[in-house]
Amino acid sequence: MLARVRIRLCAAAGGLALFGCMPSHRMTPTLAPARSCPDTSSESWYFPETGGDNDRLEEWCGTVGPPVEVAAPQAGFGRLDPGDSLTIVAWNVDVGSGDVIEFLRAELDLDCAGAASELGPGSSHFALLIQEAFRRSPNIPLAGPGSAIPRPVTEVNRPGERLDVVEVAERCGLSLAYVAAARNGSEPRDGMREDKGVAIVSTLLLSDVIYIELPYEAARRVALAATVHDAAGDSLRLVSVHLISAAPPARMLITGNGSRLRQGLALVDALDQLEATRAGGASTEPHSTSTVLAGDLNTWSDRETTLRLLREYFPDSPPPLGQGTHGSFPTDHILFRRSDTAGAPHLVEGSYLRVEDSHHSDHHAIMTRVEFGE
Repeated sequence: MLARVRIRLCAAAGGLALFGCMPSHRMTPTLAPARSCPDTSSESWYFPETGGDNDRLEEWCGTVGPPVEVAAPQAGFGRLDPGDSLTIVAWNVDVGSGDVIEFLRAELDLDCAGAASELGPGSSHFALLIQEAFRRSPNIPLAGPGSAIPRPVTEVNRPGERLDVVEVAERCGLSLAYVAAARNGSEPRDGMREDKGVAIVSTLLLSDVIYIELPYEAARRVALAATVHDAAGDSLRLVSVHLISAAPPARMLITGNGSRLRQGLALVDALDQLEATRAGGASTEPHSTSTVLAGDLNTWSDRETTLRLLREYFPDSPPPLGQGTHGSFPTDHILFRRSDTAGAPHLVEGSYLRVEDSHHSDHHAIMTRVEFGE
């Protein structure tokens, strides 16, 4: 499938720019020798093969802190049995604007009380895939010469506490995986420096955490993958992603106005390599692990090429919602690919929807349910 997509990508780029095919989207699990970060000694990463990408990514990477992994939830939420469903939520929280604690209470029926946190009667396990999550920490380094630091996100004033994603996970007894892509401004806030990226918080244990540093397109973006299991051992891979919104005009000339295309295809390439590695180098067709990809793809239309290509790679995805999630634009999506193994998780028909209350973010969350077992 990837070969077919690559041919289409070249054709699309050739129709939009004078330079034909855009730079390579190929990925590798090996950090380029000239790179000093991130630290890959204890984490699994995928990186762009292209040298130019790595030069720019290095400027951003040295400004952020290390990933955070809290594999097991602190609270005793119980196990996920075959036949149970898992609620999948994707939400761009606009850094500190979105009230995540209130969202968890109102939309997922979670009473946050640390290790004593509880789901309401009849409520399902969940995994919340967050974009524009933020983290404040003394482990975020000072910015050295040549570092790339974007301006801080301007947040809305809202009631309630401004908690970072680590504090949310602790307050609600949830498992957590978080990776930063960039700093949230150069100045400390509340006495600490901040970075921002993507996260997954869940009532289930998170295993096999993978970080995918996407090709550089105007800003550094890192996707995050983790796997959850039911009590029978059936697996579901979760991928939280935030693609680039718009590249400057000079970059459009290089990529053929295909920045999101290139990042989307890089993500597909990394996931294919991950599947092959987990299968011991065997063919990735059919795919052995059911996978949900969810997040802010920054698409202007449900017919945008990037989304169409990703939907080809995730053929079991629900139909587009046909609603705006960031103003009138359908920027946020949940995509799905089911493995061919017996009892593989499957989407619950009719469960895909937009959450009407934005809870102070500039994006509406979207959610669906995945059922495990036959």
